[in-house]
Amino acid sequence: MNKIKKWLVSGMAAAGLLISSVPFNIEAATTKTDRVVAFGDSNTSGSYLPKEFPKYPTHNWPNVAGVVNKGVSGNTTAQAIKRFKKDVLDLNPAAVVMMFGLNDALINSTTGQPQVSKAQFEKNLTSMVLQLKERHTQVILMTNLPVNEGVYYKYHSADNPKIREIYTNKGGLRKWENSYNDIIRKVAKTHKVQLVDNYANAVLKAGNATDTKISKSGLVDPLLGFHWTPKGHSMVAYSVNHYLNQMFPYAK
Repeated sequence: MNKIKKWLVSGMAAAGLLISSVPFNIEAATTKTDRVVAFGDSNTSGSYLPKEFPKYPTHNWPNVAGVVNKGVSGNTTAQAIKRFKKDVLDLNPAAVVMMFGLNDALINSTTGQPQVSKAQFEKNLTSMVLQLKERHTQVILMTNLPVNEGVYYKYHSADNPKIREIYTNKGGLRKWENSYNDIIRKVAKTHKVQLVDNYANAVLKAGNATDTKISKSGLVDPLLGFHWTPKGHSMVAYSVNHYLNQMFPYAK
């Protein structure tokens, strides 16, 4: 638990208060180009919400936080970096909030290798961070959720009966995914950009990093064990708003 507490960057409030704060007001920014872009994969786009949570089809964290959503389902950083100019730089944002890594870490069952190696993941993430810093754009990096391993294995077992075995020597999928979170933490520290440790916040709220605790927390979806629930999106949005309102106090 001490390690988890050390990772926390948004405090007890972000982990405990799961009702979104007042959204960041883009329109109150000083110029038309002062925008905030959310850049990520399905856990940013929320593309799965209409099917999995039909009562909350648009309750993704960028929408709740009031920022521009540039998440694309299934994206790795290798794919994201190819659309980085169009979807991020060309918008001339004042701030960018990035959350990648879950898809990068997934192991290809044929090759036994991750979709993006740890070394390449760090290079890709660092490249995007440095490009933003060169433009004096504020950067917030975020870690990914704690995967519900049992749910994930069960969902994919029909297509790949040996799905669990793929991650056995990695300590399990959750631990393996969190090792990519460690890279995000490293990049944030090295390049002195804000970190929101969603993983640590979610584990603290759940009470422990176990499937049972994660399931009971209501933060991770019960179908794939790989996505934020609407409740999880609210938690992320709260943290994002907290730091945006510190970065841009005039936009409150």
